[in-house]
Amino acid sequence: RSEKTRLDEKIRRVFDTGFPFSGEQLRYPGGLFFFYKIHPLKEDDMSLRRVMLLMEDITELTRLEEELRDSYVKLENAYAELKEEDEAKSDFISTASHELRTPLTVINSYLEMFEDGMLGELTENQLAKLTIMRSQIDHMIRLVEDMLDTLRLESRKFKIQKYPLKLEKIAKSAVEEVSKLADLKEHTMSLRVNGNLPEIEGDAQRIKQVFNNLLTNAVKYTPNKGRIEVEIKEEKKHIHVSISDTGIGIPEEEHEMIFEKFYTVGGKSLMRESERMGLGLTIAKGIVEAHGGRIWVESEGEGKGSTFYFTLPKDN
Repeated sequence: RSEKTRLDEKIRRVFDTGFPFSGEQLRYPGGLFFFYKIHPLKEDDMSLRRVMLLMEDITELTRLEEELRDSYVKLENAYAELKEEDEAKSDFISTASHELRTPLTVINSYLEMFEDGMLGELTENQLAKLTIMRSQIDHMIRLVEDMLDTLRLESRKFKIQKYPLKLEKIAKSAVEEVSKLADLKEHTMSLRVNGNLPEIEGDAQRIKQVFNNLLTNAVKYTPNKGRIEVEIKEEKKHIHVSISDTGIGIPEEEHEMIFEKFYTVGGKSLMRESERMGLGLTIAKGIVEAHGGRIWVESEGEGKGSTFYFTLPKDN
């Protein structure tokens, strides 16, 4: 059916029923898109002889949605090719990441303009779509950044900037952020700091990334109403951090492999399970080691939870 035929049918339905039509998308020749609503206009005698057709131009918003879908397809294709061509991973990550950044930046700029009302007032329907698009953009940006971080680690171009910091403050901030995700699964999350921790030198942003990656994994791989505990204590030469969960656990023979790129636990792809690309633990390991620390995992087996540990030196 043509767009005109479909619109005519909706108008006839309003005439027949006397009820308004809530609206849908309409495509016009030349690549134009409109969102329309139909309202009945009743006469004084309650007879219905006219209707009012309200149309809003959503061409630009629709175009941005299409670009977002295209970018997502590119990212999924990038993942598939990386898995198949192991030797070409680094070069491909570099090219794909930079190519994806450009459209993401452009789309994000347009979305901000829509959100700020610079391109006209949006309907509730459009605002809802905008919220979904912004969420997907943020998700894709994180994927791209993970890919770039992995490339930097592989090419030994990963840099950290060390400044005096309080690890307790960073841990609290990370726990607060991830708690929002934990609440959705009704997890109990706690942070315990033993004693008065000394100030150490490190890259605060990168260390927080380690906490976020480990905590997010704990949340996602722990069944609902689980428990996640973070403990920080001072040792002779290091600050020792542990993040324990009551999650699915990890077989002993896989404790070392868990930090490899695109690793799968028990045949469950990290891409499918967590909607990320299986790079979070690899990046966390690289960050900790760049600080002169160590990271490892302990678990009694499947279904018995896991504890991730990492240390950071006190004297840098």
